[in-house]
Amino acid sequence: MSKSITYAGDLRIYSAPSALISHVEWAINQHIGSAQVFEWIPQPLSPGAFSLEFEWKSNKAVAAKLAIALKGWHFIRFEMREVNISMSEGVLFRCTPDLGLHQATTGSTGDVMIPENQISNLIYKSLSVEKLKSSLENAIGKDWDTELEPFRIALAERGQETLSQIG
Repeated sequence: MSKSITYAGDLRIYSAPSALISHVEWAINQHIGSAQVFEWIPQPLSPGAFSLEFEWKSNKAVAAKLAIALKGWHFIRFEMREVNISMSEGVLFRCTPDLGLHQATTGSTGDVMIPENQISNLIYKSLSVEKLKSSLENAIGKDWDTELEPFRIALAERGQETLSQIG
């Protein structure tokens, strides 16, 4: 009896100190359930740190457990998405040393979705428009996006440099 693939995930580690690379690889392999070979590239925005892009498919959800494991090493910046292939919703995890871990539900287009109950709660607890705005921005992870964006760009540029060298 074969187990069908129901989850697909994408992990981008934007910066991890070189001393943690073997620990990070071990954690990924433990949660994915198979030995993988990783290609780390230097992160120009953080000297001595490296970046990684990794995709997986699995018959079980692994992103939440992997996010918690990675969060344990304070100096790692990462972003991870996982989608249940049979459904349209997914999950997004973002983590930075300064902000910690953020989790959000995503729709089929990758947009962050805020449940109605959470929005109602934010409205109820907000005593001003500014507080509501701040709470909604936190719910969608605006601060995480702002902090990770320069690292996303640097990783994309490094990928372009690698492609240029190849061809």
